[in-house]
Order: sequence, then structure tokens, then C-alpha cells
Amino acid sequence: MNKSRKPRWRLAATTIGLWLVSVVPLVGQITLDGDFDHGSLDEAGSSAVGNFVSLAGRDNYNPGEWKWLYFSANGVSTSQVTTFQIDDDFTFGGSKLNGHAMVYSYDQQNWLFFDNNIRNSGAGTFTFWDTTPFSQSQIYVAYGLPYSYQRIVDHTAQMTASPWVSPTASGNSSLVIGQSPGGIDDLGRVVAPRNIFGYQITDTSSTFPKKKIVLTSGIHANETLGNHTLEGLVDFLNSDDLEASILRKYADIYVYPMANPDGRFAGYNRSTVEKVTFDPNRHWESPNYDGQSDIQVVGEAMIADTGADVDYFIDFHSTVAGKTNHFGWVDMDPPNEFHLDPFWQNLLVLEPTLGTLDSSMVNLTAQKFGLDALSANFTTTFETQFIPGENIDRFQTLGRNFGVAFEQAVSTFADLNFDSELDTQDWLLFVAGAETDLSALTPIEAYEQGDLDGDGVNSGLDFGLFKQAFETANGTGSFALMLTEVPEPSIGYLTMLGIFFFSAAIRNRPRRNS
Repeated sequence: MNKSRKPRWRLAATTIGLWLVSVVPLVGQITLDGDFDHGSLDEAGSSAVGNFVSLAGRDNYNPGEWKWLYFSANGVSTSQVTTFQIDDDFTFGGSKLNGHAMVYSYDQQNWLFFDNNIRNSGAGTFTFWDTTPFSQSQIYVAYGLPYSYQRIVDHTAQMTASPWVSPTASGNSSLVIGQSPGGIDDLGRVVAPRNIFGYQITDTSSTFPKKKIVLTSGIHANETLGNHTLEGLVDFLNSDDLEASILRKYADIYVYPMANPDGRFAGYNRSTVEKVTFDPNRHWESPNYDGQSDIQVVGEAMIADTGADVDYFIDFHSTVAGKTNHFGWVDMDPPNEFHLDPFWQNLLVLEPTLGTLDSSMVNLTAQKFGLDALSANFTTTFETQFIPGENIDRFQTLGRNFGVAFEQAVSTFADLNFDSELDTQDWLLFVAGAETDLSALTPIEAYEQGDLDGDGVNSGLDFGLFKQAFETANGTGSFALMLTEVPEPSIGYLTMLGIFFFSAAIRNRPRRNS
């Protein structure tokens, strides 16, 4: 036997291998780019070999901690799986990737979570990939759901068309309250000064004294989920929802959506571009703010716009610490005991998984600024977590629930003139709407005319709700006493109600079997 002769199966395998090489195209080179609004990647330290991409995060004056990551990958395969890996050797931040899931998008608007996200603490790596190949050759990859500076610009432009939005005392018709200082970022790029926005949301037709609510976000450059939550709240506040319409009657809401536009645009982790060694949420002290120009613009605008006298102050943040539930830092100690505030209690009912952590109120945070400089009756730093599976719609809903909780806390049910008193004047308005067709009205217009249950009519059911609310506010027997002091039309309305209840009893009476 000739031992030099190759077995037939080896020849077949060699032939098949050569055939595969000839018919399967070689994978194109993947190129990486983090040079865009909110993008962040150490491109020099990153590389791609075939379908394996090795990533390096920018330090951005945040040594030893986790790093914001956001970049585009061009030339990824649509027939083979692409794998990404980043070092997990952060001195203090490696464990914060436990249970984390990176996200990707084809259009920077709609985001998906990677199927597989594996941290190997022994190897010092975090590896992530989708089970199936991408459907397009260009994708965007990020640590969490991004929120660019341009998104703030676009969203604020939409607000200028809202009938409920107006400039604050410190702003112009474009809702601009000042500009950031700009500067040179860690990559040597010129970051031009950017507009800082602020605006007021309210229903100016209601002229009675109102609560003042101050909302802000974007102090830390990488904490994007706070902005998504605030956007959801603002969208709710500008909606035709009945709760939003009622809240606008009772409150003046001041919104400062992006306190650190330079840091957000540059893709920084926490700091501003101007003061890279500062934590921008530790220097909120008027009038100088330790030289942080952008923070100063926002803080001084808040003071000027509100008269330094507000009821609520909410600062929306995000945190990489934990993947279990969102929570608020709230001063729980006397005399403040903010955790007992009706707003916070209402929010916990709407969002039962939220946590409440006791805030020391020692550092010069925006939350403490709300208490000290704005005399707020309630302040909180609200922290959202990067929880796998929770997409933008989750934070839109969370923001809406903030608005509903505010409405429940500051409004008085059945107070039809919105003066925060349930009295004879409201009863007269209720009576006036008794025989009016409400079907063509908006929810708030129908509510003002006595449709308290939202069914499009002012009926006996609404009467029952009004009477119950009146006596809850004024004491048992107060409704009957009030009727003895009002003009005759209310007696006629009671007669109509008697007919209504009699008719309802006839309609609802059980039928006999024939």
C-alpha cells in the first residue's frame, strides 16, 4: 500500500474547503466611528478583525469608573454574527456591568437590546452579540438608550408650537435662557457653545394662585434615561389628557431639560467640558456655582423665573449602580419628611416598584439647591437604572405617571373653577352644565361643566360624585346646608335628578321570567 496517498475523505474535505472559499465572500472590514453628537469611543484603542470587534472606552476624566459607550459600526456582516467585546477592568466600575445589556439601532431612534451580554470578571471582559446576524450593514451601538443634544433641540422646537408653553422670564421666544461656554474636549475637538433651554407649561386661562413645579435633567452627561423620563413627563403635560389639562389649571411647571449640553454633545461620562475635574452636581451654589458656566445659567434662571419660591423640585438622573428598580433620593428626616408628601405617595401607588432612599442633603446638589435657593417644599434626585428590556416606552410611561401623581396631589376633585376650594361656586357651575350637550367638548371642557366620570354627559352619576366630593371637603351634611343657601336653579336640578334616578331604577330593575 502506498502510504503517501491521501485518504479519499481528506481529498473531499480539501475540495469542499476550496469550494467554500471560492463562493463565500470575505467579510468586509468593519469601521468604527464615535465622532458625532453624544458619541463616545476610544477609536485608537478599538479594532475589528473579521466579525470580532474589540472596544475601548474613553476615560473622559472619570478614571477607574465605567465609561459611556456610543458609536457606529459600518460594514458589519448581514450573514454572520458580529461579536463585540470591551475590557471590564475598571477599578471601581466593573461590577456595574453585572446583569447589564448593551443596545443597538439601525436609525438611532429605535433601539434593541443585544441577545447575549456576558461579563467575565476573571478575564476582565464584557462580551455582547446578537444571536442572529444584523439585517443592515451599519448599526449604532451604545451602553444604554442614548439621548443626544440634538434631541433636546428638536423636542424644544416642538414645544414652541404648544399653546401651553411659553418662555420664562429669563428666556426668549425660542425658549433659550442662555448658552453653554463650549471648549475643547478630551479628543481635541472644538465643542461650540450651545443653547440652554427653559420654558414654562401652564394654562393661562386659570388665574387663581398655582403651585410651582421645577423640573430639570441632563446634569451628568451620560445619564440619558433621566432625559427620556423628563421627555415623557413633558409630553404628558402638553397632551389633551384630562389629568394633564387639570394639572395645567393648578400648576406652573418650569422645565430646564438639559443642564450640561456640552458634556452631552462631547460624549462625556459625567462632567462638563468647561470643568472636567468637577462633578457638576456638587457645586450648585448661587451665584457663582464654582465657575460652572452652564450650571450657573440654569440655576440663576430658576431663581429669576420662579421668584425663588417653589413647591416641587425634581432632578432626573440615571445610575449604573444596580439593575433592579428606579428610585428617588428623598429627605426622610424631620422636619422635611418628603417621603410623606402626597405627590410621592401617589407616585409609589402608580409605580409600586420604585424605591425610596434617604437623602443626606449634605452635598451641594441640585436637589439641595431646590431646597435652599428655591425654598421648595419637596425635592428629590430621581435615579433611573439601565435595566435590560426597559426601552424608551417604559420611561415615557414613567414620566407620564409623574404627571398623574402631580395632578392627584395638587388638584381638588370637582373643583370646577380650579380655585382649590370646593364650594357653592362649583355647584352653580355643575348645575349650569346639567342640560348641556357635552359630547362635542374636549375632556377638560366637559369636566368644567360637570362631567366628572368622563362619559360625555352630566348625569345623576356625576351628581353623586359631586355630592360625595363636597362632603369629603366640607364635612357631613355640608351639601344639604349649601343647597339652602343657593339660588332656585339648584332645586330644579334636584327635581331633574329625582326623575333621572327613578328612570335608572326602572331600567335596572330585574325582569321576570315569562
